[in-house]
Amino acid sequence: MSESSKQVPVTKPPTAETASLHSWVGENSGVLVKLMVFTAALFAIPIVTFFTTLHNLFDGNTTYAGGAAALMANVIVGLYIVVAMLEKPRDSPM
Repeated sequence: MSESSKQVPVTKPPTAETASLHSWVGENSGVLVKLMVFTAALFAIPIVTFFTTLHNLFDGNTTYAGGAAALMANVIVGLYIVVAMLEKPRDSPM
């Protein structure tokens, strides 16, 4: 193969839209991490609470175990609201 027949990959230059998206993600990475952590907690903790309390605390009563899971979901949402309210505001306006 000669030098002239080798293909060079063509990359697109970043557009203003992708550059602003990367900038936005970089500036708000802490917020996105908090959102992902609370989303995972909101999924996992009520399920773990239900199955843990079902046999260990409530002797098979699914109503009480479901209530405990719902209570934990509300606690997680409340904690997310508190964390969001305590977050420091951005210094520069958009």
